[in-house]
Amino acid sequence: MGLIECRAGRNDAALEWLKRASEADPQDIGIRIAYARLLADMGRIQEALVEMEEGSRLALARVLSDTGPNASTISAANVVNVRELGLLLERSNQIDGLRQLLAATEKAGIARESLGSLWASVALREGRPEEARRLLLQDHAYFDDAHWDRLMTKVADALGDSDEAFAAADAMNRAAAGYDEWRRRAAHYRSQIRATAQIVTPEWASRIPHANPDERIADPAFVVGFPRSGTTLLDTFLMGHSKTCVIEEGRMLELATGIISEAPGVDWPPELVMRARKVYVDELSRHVPPDFTGLVVDKHPMNMLRLAVLHALFPNAKVLFAQRHPCDVVLSGYMQSFRLNHAMASFLDLGDSADLYDASMTMWTRSRDAVPQPIHTVVYERLIADPGAELRPAVEFVGLDWSDELLDHEATARSRGLITTASFDQVVQPLNSAPSGRWRRYRKHLEPVLSVLLPWAERLGYED
Repeated sequence: MGLIECRAGRNDAALEWLKRASEADPQDIGIRIAYARLLADMGRIQEALVEMEEGSRLALARVLSDTGPNASTISAANVVNVRELGLLLERSNQIDGLRQLLAATEKAGIARESLGSLWASVALREGRPEEARRLLLQDHAYFDDAHWDRLMTKVADALGDSDEAFAAADAMNRAAAGYDEWRRRAAHYRSQIRATAQIVTPEWASRIPHANPDERIADPAFVVGFPRSGTTLLDTFLMGHSKTCVIEEGRMLELATGIISEAPGVDWPPELVMRARKVYVDELSRHVPPDFTGLVVDKHPMNMLRLAVLHALFPNAKVLFAQRHPCDVVLSGYMQSFRLNHAMASFLDLGDSADLYDASMTMWTRSRDAVPQPIHTVVYERLIADPGAELRPAVEFVGLDWSDELLDHEATARSRGLITTASFDQVVQPLNSAPSGRWRRYRKHLEPVLSVLLPWAERLGYED
């Protein structure tokens, strides 16, 4: 019943059903995993982590009991649960827990090939891409969802096989359920961005009313940027500061924009702006401890399209814009497996990906030029090369004192639990310059979209 409600788009009903089912049978690992996934999909991350941790404990205990002195096999149902739990452990960067789980299955006589993709995930994390590829190729008969293609994309890329990596990414994207319908929705979304961008002029922006500030509520800082531009890395650095509370991809500004869109014309009535601010603040209160007095950081890449709304609600709020070479971000987006929505569905096709970049950057530059918002750009390539030098001005810009703890992004990433973005397995790794300029290895594959992307690269100051 819960899956039926979820597939029908009735997430609240599905969540309630799964919650009741989990409470009725706390030992049912499959239900608990489904409940945790839906919580994460709905942005209720802390609750999802609780369910994942309990599911991990139960499944590991179940496997360990199956491997006791009186056991010789693990049931088929438990193998399915092990696979599902292993994916969640990998997704939440709990690699030690994944190793322990896999060791228990091996002790029970489960062949590595039966869970090859999970073993491959560990091998890739440990810098053994050749072994990861061997395990994946043996596992394909057992494991036929997007995770296999996503992992093969990463493995082949790590081995320097650009053709195989691009082919795996293409297979991953084309296997998406509802591929054609999602592309249709994505095209409509991009057309809406372009239509809205035509409205944004300095003259129009001068008529934007500002919400009356509430002295009890400090302005948040915002982190925006095209997906795969380093926003997750940047917010992970900022999480390392003791006086920040980072909200990752919350819906606050999206909900406020929904209120603004009720305006009958292109101009926004002041009362609508005030109602939008209240909606933002009310939603924000769900994510921030009531006694928190530091800087709230609202990180959402696609808020780059909502700068005018942001300005109406918080005209003095500081905005950090994450920038990366256009070809690298489009390539990276195409080679990732996203949770699909109207925006991310553009990454199912290379041409659509480049078109989303062009539409989004057109909207961003027009908004930035029209709206007098304080904005500071953080360049991904410089952040990777010298984190301290690139971070210090950004930290000062948002009004924080410098702390050396900011630079230990690996420890911060490991301690933050579930990372809901496509960068979940990258921000816990040491910084390296390999992702910078990676697009050149794929130049022949990117040839159809270079005429769109390279002019943006030149405009942003990249020399190609």
